[in-house]
Amino acid sequence: MSLPFYQLEVVSVGKFVAGYLQENKLILFAEPVPEDIADYCAVHRPGKFNGVLLPGQTVKIDNIDYRISAVGSVATANLKQLGHITLSFDGAKRPELPGTVHLCGQRPQTICPGDRIAFYS
Repeated sequence: MSLPFYQLEVVSVGKFVAGYLQENKLILFAEPVPEDIADYCAVHRPGKFNGVLLPGQTVKIDNIDYRISAVGSVATANLKQLGHITLSFDGAKRPELPGTVHLCGQRPQTICPGDRIAFYS
């Protein structure tokens, strides 16, 4: 696999993240995260974003690969500017919301500080 065009490490996990995972969703947000939404997010440090999110690309969460099946219209801009997107583990072919990236594969069982997420072309 080539080098990722974006990678991050989770630094904190909000108290509602496990519940959202049960609904096949993971919300990512880079520091500093607004206080009113921090409980819903896997928070990471902002990094250098060098790409465009497209269907067919790969997202790796720790050692598991997920294929992107659909990308919302503002997902690339949101990830670049805010480190913010919602990952939806439903394999949808059309984006549910403008900031959602849909992935094929079983959702992670947990997300913990130290988990790594990388995006590959």
